[in-house]
Amino acid sequence: MEVINSDRFLLILFVVGHQLYESGSTAADGCLELHPNRVVVRHGDPVSVNCTVSTNHSGMGWTAPVDDVPNTPGVQFLTWRVESLKIWDLGPLCFANRPGKAQCKERLSVTVYKPPDSVSVSSVNSTDSMVEGSQYQLKCEIQNIAPVQNLTVKWYKGDTLVHEDRDYVIEDGKSDREKAPVSVSSTLLITPSRADDGAEYSCEAELDLGPEGPQPPLAMKSTPLNITVHYPPKIKVGQDNVTVSQGGTVSLSCSAEGKPPPQVRWSYIDAGNVRVTSSGGSSTAVIAEASSANEGFYNCTATNRLGSDTATVFVTVTRTSTSPPPDTTTVFVTVTSTNPLPDTTTAFVTVTRTSPLPDTTGPQILTKIPGPSGPAPWIISVLVAMVVTVAVICICFIYRKFIKKSGSQPV
Repeated sequence: MEVINSDRFLLILFVVGHQLYESGSTAADGCLELHPNRVVVRHGDPVSVNCTVSTNHSGMGWTAPVDDVPNTPGVQFLTWRVESLKIWDLGPLCFANRPGKAQCKERLSVTVYKPPDSVSVSSVNSTDSMVEGSQYQLKCEIQNIAPVQNLTVKWYKGDTLVHEDRDYVIEDGKSDREKAPVSVSSTLLITPSRADDGAEYSCEAELDLGPEGPQPPLAMKSTPLNITVHYPPKIKVGQDNVTVSQGGTVSLSCSAEGKPPPQVRWSYIDAGNVRVTSSGGSSTAVIAEASSANEGFYNCTATNRLGSDTATVFVTVTRTSTSPPPDTTTVFVTVTSTNPLPDTTTAFVTVTRTSPLPDTTGPQILTKIPGPSGPAPWIISVLVAMVVTVAVICICFIYRKFIKKSGSQPV
């Protein structure tokens, strides 16, 4: 069995006694009634509450840290009134004395509040600009607000609520049970992107004091903190391939987003006819009177202190021809010779032209010019003479041989 030491025993007695006191604050028969039974009052404002008794009594009164009302006989209600309430923690008690019975008691719930003196937001680890992808801490400072138990710190990005904080830090080592004003701070971690450049962050101190308090709940918002986000360049996607006719003109455009504004430049094989102009985060390369020397890769590079980005365009130069392509046509042709002996030949002839042929039908007649392909007339005469001479010699030989065999003498 556990032995309870003296300190723990005293603590238990205190808790039990406090509970008995609170349970006895209202009579069992409800002989007292407060109007209203709970008040929320701004620090320094007036307050008044009526206490009404519904049973016979020898006197009634109010006990309070300020402006208490002494026991007053012969009345059925009694008002506790304060012209300027400046006490933070108080619990006025209305009582009525009954002869031979327990005293009637009713404790009034009073909440004294105070709006903050100021609400401000700042960046803890950045005074100038933020870098995309890095983490930063924003701090909201709320000065002299009460009661801290009813405080909620709200964080906004623009008009959008991004975080609610009740785990804030109370300055000066004070407790969250403090009734008097305290100063608190709340932090918000952010990892900004390029889309957050120029975004506004603010914080708000909201006191929700219930239905008896101000409606809507009392709130004070800080002046927005405008953040600047730096980020590396990103080239806007354009054409990967461009075609230009020989002798023509073409423009290559390149633009990039980045902060600080990037420098944009082109790199290419210079043919002497390329002109580059740049302005801000964009640059244009113009190729005039394009030739085959301009064909190839053109690289656009955007650079700032946080990085770079490169895009490539391939330029194709097409050639042009001044004459139409050759046209080959196969036709039938009749060739006629002018030699003494007519010679007519039909053959296939392939004709190559650089201009359209006339539209014709049927075979085409060509006259054959005399040439080495046929024998000359004098050659024919010589051949005929040689044939005649040979024939005469042969006849003479045969004739002499015939005479000798027959024995006759020549005359």
